[in-house]
Amino acid sequence: MLDYEAPSSVRALAALGEGNARKNLLKFGVWRTGSDATGEDLLADALCIVCDPTDGRPWDPERGSFSAHMRIVMTDLARREHRSARARREVLSWKKVKRARSPGLPADEALDDAREIHRLQHNGEILRERLATRPRALQVFDARRAGTERADDLARLLGCPVEEIYDANEQIAYHAARVLAGEQEAEEARMTELRDRAKKDRPS
Repeated sequence: MLDYEAPSSVRALAALGEGNARKNLLKFGVWRTGSDATGEDLLADALCIVCDPTDGRPWDPERGSFSAHMRIVMTDLARREHRSARARREVLSWKKVKRARSPGLPADEALDDAREIHRLQHNGEILRERLATRPRALQVFDARRAGTERADDLARLLGCPVEEIYDANEQIAYHAARVLAGEQEAEEARMTELRDRAKKDRPS
């Protein structure tokens, strides 16, 4: 779970703010992804993992530099993202789901896709509610959903320094991680309840 106050997270955040660390890591992210906006997301996602001392990959200075550790995490994330289902084109309805899949694919798999899109949209609305008290992050979130991705384009659109876009992206990534963590906790609680119910209904 994310913990920005954990000792390893404090060290990582401090290292990120030293010299050109952030700038150089952002360049690395852009190089890995080929996009300014995606590179920013990659850096923000990697930072969330590094700031998770329990289930993530916290930085240990004795095992290497902060920049080297971040590059390893970012590389792993980029590879995972390349393989993930998020690379497929977005589908928004049952009919579009069926057209998007290969001919003859079982309807239950198409339905699974529709449910997944619905889940992502639902999480997006929860995330938007969380950003309601952070005007700039909310503006960036809405602009990106509308199709503007590059940080410089967002800065021009919103009339603000590009640094504010970077900060907004970090806020979005942080709260997105919290939304996903909450979803996972709810799913684990649901599964625990189902297992307990099954035990009670099992014949003695």
